Amino acid sequence: MQGENEIRENLLDAGCSGSEAETILGCLRSGDRKGAEKLIDASRKKQLARLHESQQCIDRLDYLRWQMRKGE
Repeated sequence: MQGENEIRENLLDAGCSGSEAETILGCLRSGDRKGAEKLIDASRKKQLARLHESQQCIDRLDYLRWQMRKGE
């Protein structure tokens, strides 16, 4: 398994806040692997929701651009 610093950096790079990363690391330190996985899953769901929101914005912009070109 990766060292604690590597895990922290990975979590931060993946979009976890510092406090989320520390909470997950705390679970790992105490041997609560299931708790850490649950928190990672929750963070993943949050990131996925952001991705879907961004995709909706892109879709709306694409639609607006299409409407504008159609009207030329």
